[in-house]
Amino acid sequence: MKHVSTTSCYNVSELSSKRITMKHFAFLLLCTLLLTGCVSNKSIPTTQASDYTLTCEQLQDELTQLGAKFEEAKDESGVTGKNVALAVVFWPGVIFNEMRADNNEKSVSRRIEHLGNLYNQKCVEQ
Repeated sequence: MKHVSTTSCYNVSELSSKRITMKHFAFLLLCTLLLTGCVSNKSIPTTQASDYTLTCEQLQDELTQLGAKFEEAKDESGVTGKNVALAVVFWPGVIFNEMRADNNEKSVSRRIEHLGNLYNQKCVEQ
């Protein structure tokens, strides 16, 4: 009785197609990692139900925290390490990153404006 080998032999075209598949997989994995390293969605709602019950001190605290969030959102825009890396590897990611950062910045700005108006009505005009 002849012994039949259980190992399979690949021809050159099969090996080439497997390498291409691995290259695609590696590329997709890299893109996924880069996209997860992008600016996260930190947009906040302009108004909240509890806004109208906040005291003057609470409004000041909230506005101070929002000022820090606004600076953080501003820092994620423009020429950043993330954007440079994205430009080298996956340039459309830069556009996505900038759009997300701009959205975050605008949402914080709208909230600051809303709470600033509330503060003026409650605390300044009394």
